[in-house]
Amino acid sequence: MKTILPSKTFWRRALLTILGLAILAGIIEIAIHHYDPTRVVYRRLKAPDLYLYEKIDPELHKTNVASLIRPDVIGNPEATRSKLIDVIWGADGYPGSIAPTKIETGIRDMFLGDLPDGTQLTKLYFEPGLGLSSWPYLARSPNARNRLVIYHHGFGDPIDRMSGFLSALLADGYDVLAINALGYGGTLAFVDSNQDGILPAARQSRKSNIFHQMSHFERPLKYHLDPIVGALYAARQIHDYETVDMVGFSMGGFLTMLSAAVIPDIERSYPIAGVCPNFMRRGQEILHDSPPSYPPLMAAANHLEMFALGAAGVDRAQVQVFNRYDRCCFNGIRSDLYKTEVQNAVRRNGYGRRFDVLIDESHADHRISDFTTRAILQDLRRDR
Repeated sequence: MKTILPSKTFWRRALLTILGLAILAGIIEIAIHHYDPTRVVYRRLKAPDLYLYEKIDPELHKTNVASLIRPDVIGNPEATRSKLIDVIWGADGYPGSIAPTKIETGIRDMFLGDLPDGTQLTKLYFEPGLGLSSWPYLARSPNARNRLVIYHHGFGDPIDRMSGFLSALLADGYDVLAINALGYGGTLAFVDSNQDGILPAARQSRKSNIFHQMSHFERPLKYHLDPIVGALYAARQIHDYETVDMVGFSMGGFLTMLSAAVIPDIERSYPIAGVCPNFMRRGQEILHDSPPSYPPLMAAANHLEMFALGAAGVDRAQVQVFNRYDRCCFNGIRSDLYKTEVQNAVRRNGYGRRFDVLIDESHADHRISDFTTRAILQDLRRDR
């Protein structure tokens, strides 16, 4: 019996079909995972409920937001700030000068990614205690105009993924003090439990995590704030800055909000995709035994009160940024529930320049977009 082999035309058509399907699959992959407009549509279609991106959960409306902003707390910002300082540092008070253990100038590494030509890097080393370490970078702009922006990077991708945002700041003339959250960028988050600073009840654990086991530590927030305070002090010893502002991403957003509440020298603060009141949190935003839920902190001032406190003082403002279609967390429009109440509290007490919220609808990732970068740069220029 004679075997009939497929013709060349058949193989040509088969190869073209396979190639066409491969190209189509590539286009779909790019559209779903890499092209912002279609990613937004995809995330919206994939959402488990309307309350993730589109609406505010009716359960949240049951909370009287105005009642959570205590007049005696925001009516006396200095007294509230003192309470927060006591929670963080205790009887020692605010540590105005924390000197780095070492300073390296003329750094050439790529830890912060690809920065503008002419950027000068200085590396600051800090040892907050408990065997923890932090090494912020002070990046001097090639167009320096004596203004400093602290950037605090939170959980997730390495800090060099934010080189575009850092480069935009540097190109606009801002020096940048870039700080990683403890446990990121090569630093540690776990510490040996058998040492001073660990509460006795927690010493049965071999290791304790400074972010996720706050109840194991005595005054745990100081280990997160000391590198910020120390790096700011060191930067000001190197350059005499006219203004200091702060941007934080993810958990860095929470620490930016807290820093602005505690450090009045920070004039404008921009927490991005990292902070909202605990009663609004859902899914992986709920971090038990972590900085946002630390009971002594919440007793001194809750999130809403700290939002207002971050705007307390002459020429101070706080602008929060949320990625509406964020694949990770702090997405949606939940901030609409409290924005007006915080604004009213700021106006009512006659302090601060502004509190505002910016919703970024340009993408569907946990990142700082070009849209947000432009908005922050515009606000930093103080044109209004």
